[in-house]
Amino acid sequence: MGGYLEVAADGVYLAVRVTPKSRRPGIGGIGDGTNLAVAVNAAPEDGKANDATIAALAEFLGLPKRQIALVKGATSRLKRFKIAGAPEALRKTIEGKLA
Repeated sequence: MGGYLEVAADGVYLAVRVTPKSRRPGIGGIGDGTNLAVAVNAAPEDGKANDATIAALAEFLGLPKRQIALVKGATSRLKRFKIAGAPEALRKTIEGKLA
């Protein structure tokens, strides 16, 4: 398991590096080994990039947006998200999508 993913009792935490105002939005994999790379079209103002990142993660993982919450880094490119749910199932899903 990489440094980008931490299993908790009621879900998982993801370390994410966000690139706002990207021409090519999407999930780019684990670029530096410690953060999941996510690029979004939204600008980093008024929480738009954070909302777009949650939407991108939800779509990528096939989960509802309400299961994903920003817990750290609201104004930083380096963010930490909590994804609620069965921890092992989430871990397998995330690692499987990134393999």
